Amino acid sequence: MMVALISDWYYPVIGGVASHMHALALKLKEKGLEVAIITNDWNTGKEEELEDNGISLVKIGGKTSPIVRVNLSVMLNPDPLSRVLRDFDVVHAHHAFVPLSFKAIGCASSLNLPTVLTNHTISFMYDFRLWKVIGGRLSIIKGSINRANRIIAVSSAAAKFIEHFLDEENRDKVEIIPNGVNTARFTPPSPEEREKIKSELGIESEKVVLYLSRMSIRKGPNILLKAFSSLLDELDSETRKTTLLIMAGSGEMLPALKAQAKMLGVEKNVMFTGKVGDELVPKLFKIADIFVLPSITAEAFGMVILEAMASGVPVVATRVGGIPEILKRSKCGVLVEPLSEVELTVAMLRLLENPDMAAKMGKKGRYAAEKYYSWDVISKKVVDVYRGVATSHRGSV
Repeated sequence: MMVALISDWYYPVIGGVASHMHALALKLKEKGLEVAIITNDWNTGKEEELEDNGISLVKIGGKTSPIVRVNLSVMLNPDPLSRVLRDFDVVHAHHAFVPLSFKAIGCASSLNLPTVLTNHTISFMYDFRLWKVIGGRLSIIKGSINRANRIIAVSSAAAKFIEHFLDEENRDKVEIIPNGVNTARFTPPSPEEREKIKSELGIESEKVVLYLSRMSIRKGPNILLKAFSSLLDELDSETRKTTLLIMAGSGEMLPALKAQAKMLGVEKNVMFTGKVGDELVPKLFKIADIFVLPSITAEAFGMVILEAMASGVPVVATRVGGIPEILKRSKCGVLVEPLSEVELTVAMLRLLENPDMAAKMGKKGRYAAEKYYSWDVISKKVVDVYRGVATSHRGSV
């Protein structure tokens, strides 16, 4: 079976869509499928890895927006995309609201090819009925979404959001298959490994709180800084000296966050790493005592939570979008209300002061990562979807 994975939001665009597509492609190839990633004509940084693994990388030319990183030309002329897709057995578009994805569904339908669409996103007030009205006005996008033979949503929240754009008779096309995690890459460390990585990174702190995500307003890093400042106020002087917050990632808020840390007087207890390379990400989880994701809104899933779980790290996260689905199922952390500095402070303090409880949550997270979210489990479900749409499509021809 030849499968095309397609989206504007593949690397170098950093985010859940890109990492999901890449990991899925590697696992599908491992399972014996022929796979191609189709994206815009730019340097992805993954060319060599894909070639080494026998995965094709097809680049669609045209003018791309420098801000939102989407292909503008394909909106007016989808013919180059159509010519590429005709050789595949299944076309799998990722993210319904970018041009390459929704145009791919239309092109594949015209070529009589089975199509799958994965919705990775939600927006603010994702379950509000106003989105149905908005969806009705986005006729081009809505038309493409409704033409997909099967729709995968990464969470119940993502399913509720995409259903606003579906006609009533097409809502049974939606199936929830969560994001996956590489449970071989992300593993709980031994005490010796943990100390070795700390030494390598020049970290002497006893307790490490980790935030790893984009430095953007919707992720709530400014809320975390305030809560961390309050946390330090609750600790005795010696513990305060040996407690570190690592804020890993880049984004438009980074300069303001550094200024905020100074204003709060906690700059000595906060490490800003900037952009994090792939090789450093697992190491950061291995030295973390707690992982915190204080998102404010529009969090369809939160893939970094899975990475924390696979690493055996307890999680503090907000009741936003699809996050509660993960934490309630796995019982691997503490949920707090978004924007609540007090709840965030209390949750972090609770885990730091109760290492046995934190360790139990970490073990539950690792168990859930292996049982429910490993790419072996998730990719099998995706392949079953491919086979289902291919069989149904043959039967309808």
